[in-house]
Amino acid sequence: MSNTKDQPATASPSRTETVWPQTSLSNESAPVDTLFFDGQCPLCAGEIAQLRKVRGAALRIVDIHGLQQSTETSQSCEESLAPAPDKDQLLRVLHLRRADGTWLTSADANVAAWEGTRHGQALKVLRWPLIRPVADVIYALWARWRYRRLYGRQFSENLHAPER
Repeated sequence: MSNTKDQPATASPSRTETVWPQTSLSNESAPVDTLFFDGQCPLCAGEIAQLRKVRGAALRIVDIHGLQQSTETSQSCEESLAPAPDKDQLLRVLHLRRADGTWLTSADANVAAWEGTRHGQALKVLRWPLIRPVADVIYALWARWRYRRLYGRQFSENLHAPER
């Protein structure tokens, strides 16, 4: 019996020294993914409202039009492995920056944004090898149509992202 009591007591402090501090730190300041969305797009705004309900603090959501300049995008993504896209690039397709600094765009970003939700389970189908190419073409066509409808062929900071 004393042997059993000694073993957990010996194992417990070493486990506490190595695992507990890491767990404690990750809970206090756990990095989250950041989704950049177009707040002037009615369809986007509706989807973002749903995302906020189901993901809460597990996903940071940034309205592209709330960014003052492209340097602010860079500052909010300072840990990123790739350079931050400018506002025009952000408006053309959905962008998600992972907590580790990697970027996802288009349908990949949309699927990642819904991770961990019941909708996310259904959206994973869009990344299956036979469906992925078709879904990517459909997303690209939709994104191009949406961008032209809202902003014309060329993005203009003065016209399309006025200061609020």
